[in-house]
Amino acid sequence: MKFLKTVLPLAALLLAVACASSFYESRPKLNYYRGPNVPEGYIKVLRASVSEIEFEIRVEFAERQLYHLVLEGNEPVAEGWFPTIRAGMQYYTVTMKPRKGLQFEVGKTYRLCIGSQNPEQLQLTSVNYPCRADFEFVFEEKL
Repeated sequence: MKFLKTVLPLAALLLAVACASSFYESRPKLNYYRGPNVPEGYIKVLRASVSEIEFEIRVEFAERQLYHLVLEGNEPVAEGWFPTIRAGMQYYTVTMKPRKGLQFEVGKTYRLCIGSQNPEQLQLTSVNYPCRADFEFVFEEKL
């Protein structure tokens, strides 16, 4: 009887951990909801190669840093936190590299989604990631 009192709570705990971990993915499957499309010229591609892309962003944000994602459909190709500080300029720049094993492809349509959280933070509470700003573009090499 004492054995059961010890084993049952431990088994329940292990089951709970196993169930919780099945919901967590390091690469969450989210719907990246389009935010406001920025007006023409507010975001543009300065430089682009298959291994790197640089954006000039003229959208003003109150936050000092935001999460930037380059998406192919609903899949992040490149992502990370970047400062939005303008340092006396009318814009800020962001240089992004694709995740390991990926590259940007000429002729493909991508989206730059700017959000306020890392998508991994949302996956336990939501399947939707709101983009605060959204910019769709067809990738072309630009040196």
